[in-house]
Amino acid sequence: MVWVVGATGAIGSAIATTLAQQGAAVIASGRRGDVLDALVATIGAAGGRAGARVLDICDAPDIERATGEIIASHGAIDGLVNSTALSTFGDFLKLTDAQWLQVLDAKLLGYVRTMRAVLPHMLQRGSGGIVNISGRGGRQPTAAHLPGGAANAGVNLITKGIADSYFKQGVRANVVAPGPIASARFDKIRTSNDQLAGGERPRAILDRLGTPEDVAEAVAWLLSDQSRHTTGAVIPVDGGGTATV
Repeated sequence: MVWVVGATGAIGSAIATTLAQQGAAVIASGRRGDVLDALVATIGAAGGRAGARVLDICDAPDIERATGEIIASHGAIDGLVNSTALSTFGDFLKLTDAQWLQVLDAKLLGYVRTMRAVLPHMLQRGSGGIVNISGRGGRQPTAAHLPGGAANAGVNLITKGIADSYFKQGVRANVVAPGPIASARFDKIRTSNDQLAGGERPRAILDRLGTPEDVAEAVAWLLSDQSRHTTGAVIPVDGGGTATV
């Protein structure tokens, strides 16, 4: 069973759908129950297995409760996927402490909370896979999205630390870092970048935007036995657009 946190977004929804198509039982979580119910219904209509659990990733006690409920109902959490995104954009000099803290709480600390809740169960079982969605901004900053980029950089580092700490106990942890992905969120990012960077377009090698399904396929691979020798990696899904090594 795989728990997908942040399943109400375009990428999280595609991840839950793809995993179910490939035979995994999925629990989809996010703040919007109506969106989760629609996702679960769609997966079920296609023959997949899915359930929903409304969750606020900033609520540590509720994350602990959800973890216990899922384990009690399904017996195990084999995989955890964190796919939360908070769209906070703006000029660095105009962003407030409250805006920075909101992003770090929802993304960086949110991932910390879910991993802290699930890891003891995985360690007790001696197996488990974690995939965290960060973003290209964690390695290559964008002027309009520095809070999100800083959170993504933290996600990359923490995931590597967890991978190094727990690989001997059978737990693998990796990151998928998307570049521009066709979605309503990307439209907002592009508008903000245009305003702050004079219309500069995101760099890419491949001549198309990525899709949520491109990200989902990478996640599915990382949770499968085909990637059994991969841990602590940050895998870009960005059409070759990251300019760094």
